[in-house]
Amino acid sequence: MIAPLLSVLLLAVVVAAEAAPPSNVAYRKIDVHDTVTGERFPVALWYPTPVVPAPLFLTASLSACGLPAMLCRLMAFEMPVAPNAPPADGAFGLIVISHGAAGLALNHWDLAMALASHGYVVAAPAHPRGKGNDISGDIVWIGRPKQVSRVIDAVLADTSLGPRLQRGRVGVVGHSNGGYTALATAGALPTPLAIMEHCGRHAADDPKFCSYGGAATREATARGGAIPDVRDPRVRAIVLLAPNALPFTDEALGKVSVPVRLYAAERDDLTLVRYHAERLARALPRDREYVVVRGAGHFSFVAGFPTLLKLLAGEAARDPEGFDRDALHETMNREIVDFFDRKLPVRP
Repeated sequence: MIAPLLSVLLLAVVVAAEAAPPSNVAYRKIDVHDTVTGERFPVALWYPTPVVPAPLFLTASLSACGLPAMLCRLMAFEMPVAPNAPPADGAFGLIVISHGAAGLALNHWDLAMALASHGYVVAAPAHPRGKGNDISGDIVWIGRPKQVSRVIDAVLADTSLGPRLQRGRVGVVGHSNGGYTALATAGALPTPLAIMEHCGRHAADDPKFCSYGGAATREATARGGAIPDVRDPRVRAIVLLAPNALPFTDEALGKVSVPVRLYAAERDDLTLVRYHAERLARALPRDREYVVVRGAGHFSFVAGFPTLLKLLAGEAARDPEGFDRDALHETMNREIVDFFDRKLPVRP
């Protein structure tokens, strides 16, 4: 009689643990020194907290909106968080989210909230722009991965968050050029001149990618020298969202030794699936998961924008006709949490 009862009690404990409600989420901002540009850049942080959250309106510059709520709702990102609250007790993983070219630290705030509510500290840097050229040149190819490493350094050294982080549970999520960033930190050695070779052959059938950023971008890429190894061995798993894979050879992609979850947008007209995601799926080692999102566009992986920011965001706020961005994010965010839970499990 005792054994069956004990089994029932143990099962109840397991079920309760699996069904544990998500944590409250805290938010704060830190500044990190960039060793490449010499600048300091802001980083948004989300993390579990015992403090009850309240609505917070954050502007694109990561400052709180001080206007009446009705106006803030039109121009700022609204999220239920506890500003500057202490972290919860526990052992957390660390996820860095790298935005795309000309993007915002808040481009993936909904994913950050989902991860933080399930036991992760999430850091989203606003990558320095590189003197007006945000998508090419050494300031990007070298700078972005090193900025991710500096963010990891800073969060691990944080007096309140650092002691709660498990050093073997670090991951990176990257969209577009952020996908380049994630791949570089995971061990793929960049060869940016491969972009020039690609566009020399495919300018006619890949016009948007090959003209993106204009002549300044092409000149910066052509001037770039050899890129050093910018791998960060602390990064143990990555998620790629419509990534820019062209700065890597197939051989370099084969050197990625961490688990990868790769999302492609079927109707992506910037990082065309056949030149980026499909090539990645073939070249990456076996521990990878590949999802093609039907009907999605390149920017469908970015969180929705407040009403007025949609006007400024332009195509980043638009999806192919009939596509439901909110529905994608509800599913995708849950899948990404599950991926990191499986690949970066809590250690005893």
